[in-house]
Amino acid sequence: MNYLRKFRPFYGLLVIALVLSLGACKDDNNDDSIDLTVSETVAAIRGNTVTINITGESTAGATSLTATVDGGDMEELPITIGDNEIQTTYTYTIPADAKLSDTYTIDFELIDEVNQKKSATTMINVDPLLASTPNTYGFERGGNTTVSFSGQNERLDMVKAMKTYLGQGDKKEVTISAATLNDAYANTGDNGNGFFDFTSTKQLKNKTFAPDLDNNFMENLFAGAEAVSQSGADAANGTPGFIERENSGNTIMVDANGREFTQLIEKGLMGTVMYNQIYNTYFSDDRTGDDVENTELREGKNYTDLEHHWDEAFGYFNPPLDFSSNWPEARENEVRYWSDYSNIVDPFINSNDDIMNAFLNGRTAIVNNDLDGKNRQRRILFEKLELVAAATSIHYINQTLGHLNDGQIGEAFHTLSEAWAFVNALTYSPNRRITLDQIEAIKETDLGANGNFWNATAADLNRAKNTLVSIFTELEDVKDQL
Repeated sequence: MNYLRKFRPFYGLLVIALVLSLGACKDDNNDDSIDLTVSETVAAIRGNTVTINITGESTAGATSLTATVDGGDMEELPITIGDNEIQTTYTYTIPADAKLSDTYTIDFELIDEVNQKKSATTMINVDPLLASTPNTYGFERGGNTTVSFSGQNERLDMVKAMKTYLGQGDKKEVTISAATLNDAYANTGDNGNGFFDFTSTKQLKNKTFAPDLDNNFMENLFAGAEAVSQSGADAANGTPGFIERENSGNTIMVDANGREFTQLIEKGLMGTVMYNQIYNTYFSDDRTGDDVENTELREGKNYTDLEHHWDEAFGYFNPPLDFSSNWPEARENEVRYWSDYSNIVDPFINSNDDIMNAFLNGRTAIVNNDLDGKNRQRRILFEKLELVAAATSIHYINQTLGHLNDGQIGEAFHTLSEAWAFVNALTYSPNRRITLDQIEAIKETDLGANGNFWNATAADLNRAKNTLVSIFTELEDVKDQL
């Protein structure tokens, strides 16, 4: 007893130390006394707000709850200090310029009064605004259309009026005036100086491929057509004039090399304006690149710049809004220019569906701000639109071979002129598969030595066809059926 009494003060200190030690151990192993749960994954479309549910527990009492978005500044969330249970929400607005491929990471952290911490993370995915691609080229915002390409329609109407006028000149119903064609080309006075039966602020000349504009490509053709029309002469090798098409009995105006002015002007405008504008203007990075405005609407309009530029490219292809392969014959009058020629070769290369689907998928990707998807479709369109020109070239080479075999020179010159113009249209794609030298060789040698249709032979034409097929290998199996 005396021994225990002697060490009683030390014993008391030992008990106190043991209690403190146990208390410290209790705090150190108190990991389960704090918890934090949030929505792990949420999704919404760009510009919309998402709500994240947050549940927290702390036996020691919470002191702070924070949120950090993508490693940015920490945001303090309002809670009641000392609460053991937390039930709250956090809202986040997905940026209006968010891309479809974007994700946002929000890190939450709960801290309690004994400095225990608990973290949890929510991942936000950007959902598509437009869940699926529509079957027709119709896109809306707020119940109103976002599609507009009226300027393209007006320019195509101008080409149609010029073609009608030239056709009258072919039949000697009118005498062609180069000044009249130039006024139409530049749309003088907003009505072609009285040539058009409509008014428009648009024109063809200022949309022409710059090198062609510098070389007076169209103006020289206008002058040539006027000279033949005024002379009334019969065409011969080396002499411009009129030549009869054997199947119809109608005459056409050709230059000294047998090239038909009406076809070179109409199809020339299809290339130097329509294809040039699709390829070099609207499919350029300046108009449909990733940095083009696709969030804010153009002032006074219901579309973004990126949406509108894509629509304008579509307008130069100009199909019906529900265009497809196996297009019904009863609706052939609805296709114009490039969509018309796509329809001609469609049975062999499925061009209508390929091109239409790419335009639809690309426009849907733009609505969703899916820039990778938009770029994939743009690449497809470069390829498929070029393929239409190559296939149509072969189509008219094949027709010419038949006319030459039948001794129909007037018919041969008509289809050769179309073949020449469609080969020339291959010039305008900056991503062309065919080289400029190959294009020049076909136009100036294979369709007639020295660029002269009067010299055209079956062997030369087959060489041109084989060159095209060697480059556009998709046409190998159908080259004789086109």
